[in-house]
Amino acid sequence: MSDALFLAVDLDTGQTKPLFQQLYEAISQHIRAGRIGAGTRLPASRAYAAEIGVSRATVLAAYDQLIAEGYAVSRQGAGVFASDIGTVAAGWIAPKTVRPVPVPDRSGPRPFHPGVPDMRAFPHRLWAQYVGRVARSETGGWMQGAEPFGDPVLCGAIADHLRDWRGVDVSPEQVVITAGAGDAMELILQTVAPDGAPVALENPGYPVLVQACKTLGNPRHWLAVDDAGACLPDHPVAVSVITPSCQFPRGMTMPVARRQAHLAGAGWIVEDDYDSEFRYSGTPVPALMALDRAQKVIYLGSFSKVFSSGLRLGYLVFPDRLLDRVHAVLRARGSRASVMPQRVLGRFMEDGAFHRHVRKMRRLYRGRRQVFLDGLAARFGAGLRYRDYGAGMSVVLEFAQRVDEPGLRSRMQGAGLSCPMLSDYYFDGGAQQGMLCGFCAFDEAEINDGLGRLETVLMPFLDLTTAKA
Repeated sequence: MSDALFLAVDLDTGQTKPLFQQLYEAISQHIRAGRIGAGTRLPASRAYAAEIGVSRATVLAAYDQLIAEGYAVSRQGAGVFASDIGTVAAGWIAPKTVRPVPVPDRSGPRPFHPGVPDMRAFPHRLWAQYVGRVARSETGGWMQGAEPFGDPVLCGAIADHLRDWRGVDVSPEQVVITAGAGDAMELILQTVAPDGAPVALENPGYPVLVQACKTLGNPRHWLAVDDAGACLPDHPVAVSVITPSCQFPRGMTMPVARRQAHLAGAGWIVEDDYDSEFRYSGTPVPALMALDRAQKVIYLGSFSKVFSSGLRLGYLVFPDRLLDRVHAVLRARGSRASVMPQRVLGRFMEDGAFHRHVRKMRRLYRGRRQVFLDGLAARFGAGLRYRDYGAGMSVVLEFAQRVDEPGLRSRMQGAGLSCPMLSDYYFDGGAQQGMLCGFCAFDEAEINDGLGRLETVLMPFLDLTTAKA
């Protein structure tokens, strides 16, 4: 047959279907229809790839699939040849039905969804290089079973990071890799608050941690939040979960006196340090664990805010005196963190690429934060109030007057905005009105466009003319 049939294969790079699969389907359909006869030699992979404008790996993958399904056979030293699938088989094998594939929403988060990094700024190419390097030279680092506490390279890199960035002097043996905040909280409670022991949580606070306690059946006691952060528990509890570096969602930093008061209390303390790298003014605040002399603080860290929302990796640091208990819990339930990315992330951190990325994002977010705050002042004046704590990935905006929150939610959704109400983060009454707005995932044009939509939405709810006057 003519080579024109092979050269006429139409591959569409805009499809979600991989190119090798498109090529395999085109050739197999020609074989089924008899347009490529039995014994026909398929084009040499290298030349064919150049002729149709794809990589040789794409052609080889398509040929491998044809051979695996019996449409072709490889003859050593001679090439790949179409098989004789027979007239009965040719009539019996139905063409594959092409089903519409849902196109994923690639538009990104809606303004001003809080706590989301800008994944457009993720170092995709550099990360791919590290993935390739580990895949080629360290297959044992991601193909073998997971270590109970996590990959030792990553645990060591995290220990170095905490020492250099947060002033926490820990050993790699104290670090446990987790599958995110929910998994981390479950491991903590199984270790220090078994059998339904009471847990103190901030109100307002982080819903994921609240849900983890609810799922495991631990009674929840609520810690009020004032200008100094989480207040001390007024009931005996097994563990208190607090966010001293940047309270979520309100954003204040806990002063040293309140930190010392928590450390002097009874029970374990979980320090949730979810975005402490993003401090835009002043010097970094030492972690609570750095002040702990009684070995009662468990440090909870995350990569989802600071690095990648899709990585699904976090970590815990336990005091030495808890390690035997943690080992026992992990032997019983196993590790749930994905093994494959751990070694890659460990090497990425070891080489300093992680820290360079964090510094870059901190500069980027500082600029976006200023654009957001300047836009608020210009559009809303005193109609929206906020406290500038100089840290974090979001800002709480408080209304100068009471608003109809259900009506506002509906209008926000219709305008393509994603600004949760502050009341969404209260769990035991005392909710204040306001909304939580993130600025990190949006560039200057997106911020200004979002603020314009926000102003339109808020007009019926706030007397902006009076507020600005």
